[in-house]
Amino acid sequence: MEKAIDRVKLTVVFYSMMNNYQRSRIKCWFITINILLSTNVLAQRAWTLQDCIDYAVAHHLPIKQQDIKAKIKVLDQEMAVRERLPSVSGYANGYTTFGSSQDVFGTIRRNDNLNSNMGINAELTLYQYNYFRNQAKKAASEAEQEHIEKEILKRNLTVQLMEAYLQTLLAQALLVSQDSAMQFSQQLLDKAQKSTAVGATAVSVVAEAKANLAREKQQYQQYHKDRQQSLLKLAQLMNYPDYNNLSLAVPVAESDLLQEHTFSDISNLREEAYLHNPVFAKFRSQAVGLEVESKLVKAALFPTVKGSAGLGSTYFNAFKADNTRSFFVQSKDNFAQQLAVTVSVPIFNKGKTKRQLKQIDLNQQNIQLAIDNEKFAQQQILDKLLLELDENRKQYGIAVEASTATAQSLDYTLRSFEAGKASIYDVNTSKSNLIKAESETIRSKYTVVFNQLMLRYQIYGSIN
Repeated sequence: MEKAIDRVKLTVVFYSMMNNYQRSRIKCWFITINILLSTNVLAQRAWTLQDCIDYAVAHHLPIKQQDIKAKIKVLDQEMAVRERLPSVSGYANGYTTFGSSQDVFGTIRRNDNLNSNMGINAELTLYQYNYFRNQAKKAASEAEQEHIEKEILKRNLTVQLMEAYLQTLLAQALLVSQDSAMQFSQQLLDKAQKSTAVGATAVSVVAEAKANLAREKQQYQQYHKDRQQSLLKLAQLMNYPDYNNLSLAVPVAESDLLQEHTFSDISNLREEAYLHNPVFAKFRSQAVGLEVESKLVKAALFPTVKGSAGLGSTYFNAFKADNTRSFFVQSKDNFAQQLAVTVSVPIFNKGKTKRQLKQIDLNQQNIQLAIDNEKFAQQQILDKLLLELDENRKQYGIAVEASTATAQSLDYTLRSFEAGKASIYDVNTSKSNLIKAESETIRSKYTVVFNQLMLRYQIYGSIN
């Protein structure tokens, strides 16, 4: 009779614990959401994924370096455009001679004199098979490639940030779930100690409750470590100075994250992905650059016509000669102009142009192979993401069912305990199974979220 009374007392205690556990879990989730929404509102912000991406792009040093490279290429383009203008230079020089010289009659005399000249020269390329125009196009293509390289860096960084952000949210969700489990174990220990104090339960029950609480604390610390490491990795990717002050925003509702997204035919998805992948834009720009490079090389096969103009004056002073005119008088009288046209016709350059054109042709073939390879890789990524999304959705559904069934199993275990067919160890086992099932549900949920987000980004180039 006393054993029956004790068992009834324990049953009531465990039913109370079960209700407390459910209430504790709900309470923890509300507290967590409230903390994420309101804690330290004045001191720190809640970072969404887009906020993290924007901050990382603005503070990522390789992206800043790429901006500088792009500016350098823009200056190269400006210089290439200005090559069409004439080059103008001025000159002035003078030299003196001291000594004796002998003329044709054998007379030796002093020959001390001063010579100088000054003037301005201008040179302009009249024809070179559109060399300067194509050179400007090549510089523009190279500047465009530097901008595309920046987009590639941003794309790779965004993918890393998406993974790190969702991994941090997953770690946080597991930590909250484990905290509720730890509170349940603490309540179980408190009830067991009170029950043992009045002689309703054995001391072994308290020992088991303490051991179970220690295991829950150990698992909590592991989840806490995982959360901190994930947060640190995210902050490092963002180049954020203090990861401890990095607070992530509450994710969107589960109904929004896990809704059934409809995608068009796989071939249309691939074409859309090609359109938003900057790697293909880079290859296209390189192909255009090679076409321009081919025209630049062919310019070596055509004549080059240059025109030049000059004006200047000379001055001569024989020192010992009488009646030497002054510098300004001679500069005015000796003033002269010059116009010239130079035609350079290539005859033989050792086959260099022919081989350069062959190199360009091979590079074009290489770019086409690179495009085909990138398309193949993009197809593999899309196929993998679509497969994983489908399978992980199924896995999530099964995990939800397993979690629900495990919760029912815990309820049946409590009923069996009431009927004397289960022990406190069976209750602990059922409770542990429920915690594992809920953890698996959380992992499956965020795996599906990551698959959806990554698939959307791969296809449309945006997380929204």
